[in-house]
Amino acid sequence: MKRKIGLALASGLALLVAGCASQSSSGGNAAPGSAAPTETTARNFNLAVKCPGVHYLKTKGWSNQQIMQQESVEEQDIPACEQWVQAQPKGYVPPPPPGTPMAAKAPAGGAPAPTQQ
Repeated sequence: MKRKIGLALASGLALLVAGCASQSSSGGNAAPGSAAPTETTARNFNLAVKCPGVHYLKTKGWSNQQIMQQESVEEQDIPACEQWVQAQPKGYVPPPPPGTPMAAKAPAGGAPAPTQQ
């Protein structure tokens, strides 16, 4: 039950961040050549948010079609997500996207390492 709630909250956060990212990048102040890096950064962040969910559904035996429909990812993103998940250290939390209020408060290396109690 906790995993379902966590997955639902993560999905909601991903939608919120994706919506904010699309609004902030649509301003007319950006230079014409700067659109591509912003889109790439937003796509990488969206994948970082979606990849744990894609990996979780893969471990539960879902087909690629079901995952694509549930997580709104493309088919080529599924193997990329699996590779991304394998490359992350245990307990990794992606940093917030640049330009958000949380990005100013976040430490430089992402989330701090958990302490042993």
